[in-house]
Formats: sequence, C-alpha cells, structure tokens
Amino acid sequence: MALFDTHAHLDCPPFDRDRDQVLAALRAQRVAVLNVGTDLRSSAASLALARQHPFVFAACGFHPHDARTFTPDAERELSALLRQGAVAVGECGLDFYRDLSPRDVQVEAFRAQLRLAKRLDLPVVLHERAAWDNFLSVLRDEAPLRGVVHAFSGDAVRAGAIVDLGLHLGIGGPLTYAKNHGLREAVGSVPLDRIVLETDAPYLPPEPHRGTRNDPGMVRLVAERLALLRGMPVAELAEAAWTNACRLFAVEPRF
Repeated sequence: MALFDTHAHLDCPPFDRDRDQVLAALRAQRVAVLNVGTDLRSSAASLALARQHPFVFAACGFHPHDARTFTPDAERELSALLRQGAVAVGECGLDFYRDLSPRDVQVEAFRAQLRLAKRLDLPVVLHERAAWDNFLSVLRDEAPLRGVVHAFSGDAVRAGAIVDLGLHLGIGGPLTYAKNHGLREAVGSVPLDRIVLETDAPYLPPEPHRGTRNDPGMVRLVAERLALLRGMPVAELAEAAWTNACRLFAVEPRF
C-alpha cells in the first residue's frame, strides 16, 4: 500500500542525525513526500532532497512567520527557485496566533505568493492559524487555481468553505487527538476527492506518538483513522488520497 505525505519538513534539524535512514525507510515503506519550504534556505533544501529521491517533491515558499523577510529581492529569489523543479508554492498563509511577522506584512506576502503561483501555474500549500476570516477573505480575492489547506483543523462549515473554493484539505495527526471532535465530523462531510494526507513531520505526531518526533511514515496512522471514520477499507482510502495528491501536484512518485 503506497501512501503520500503531502506536508513534511525533512530538512529540519530533528532529522540531521538520521535523515538518510529515514528516507531509506520511507522508500521501503512506499511513502512519497512533499517537502515544504518555509523560507529561501529550506526551499532550496527541499529542492535538493527532491533531486536526490524520486519519491520526494519540493514546495518553495515563505511561511507567515517569515513574511517580514519577504522583500522584493526575496520574491525574485523564490521565483527562481520555483522554476528549478518545485511542484508547489508554499508554505504560505496567515498566522495570527504567534504573530512573528506583522499582520499586514503577512497579508502582503500571502497575496504575492498566491499571485506568483498563478503566474507559474502551480498549486499552493496554505497555512492558517487564528486568522480564519482574513485568510478566507484573501483566498476569495485571489482565487488560487488549486491547492491544499495544510493541517486543517476546522469544523464542517470551514471545511465546506475550503471545498467551495476548489481547494483540498490536508489531514494529519490532529485527527487522532481526543478533543478534535469537530475535525472528525468535518472529514466525514467533504468529498473524498478533496482530501490529502500529511504529517507535518517533525511536528504534530499522531496518537499514540505525541511528544515524539513525527515521521512521514506515521501518515499510515492518519490513513487508518480516516478510513475508520469514513467507514471504508484503509487500502481504498490510501489509494484515493494517493490519487488526489498526485493529481494536485502533477507528480508520479517512483520508489
């Protein structure tokens, strides 16, 4: 059974000690990965990983935390990176929870990256935290061609709004957390062809691994929980999510 983790950060320091072993295990387990950049450094690192492994792909972008560094020069550098084999723009969006960049600067960088994605005909990998109304307003204004709301954790109403925009929901470890009843209701209310799986490794590990380093291989636990919630065999769920991811990012992973 092949699985596709559509959001990971294998370039992060928690993987420095055993990155090669993790990647070898993922290949053996038939787990494809979209490695997602958050700034110029991590975007370049994502591209490097993608060049080395035919089951790894790269997204390049500026996380809202780093929006303050999204200068005109940085945008030009990002545009150049995206033309070097990236399959998506992102991680971009709004994060008003930590406010590590001024909110108006976040919005400006978000809009710029959505427009860049349109110019390059690429999907977007989207981040939203504590900024729903502003996030939705920007999306409705800019109308991205296609993309995924990463780490979706909202209810059925928010899920419906995302689907209405033609976007996908990225479902990861939080689906397994005991208190996330609204998210579990939401994933049952949207069409299966609008769902992709993810881990956000090394962050947000699923139960029963909370408190440890997440790993793209743990996407299997997300698939199992989602299949149970939707009342379908896990292999069927995995195949559908795989197809959705390959179509969204226009890729064909090889192991």
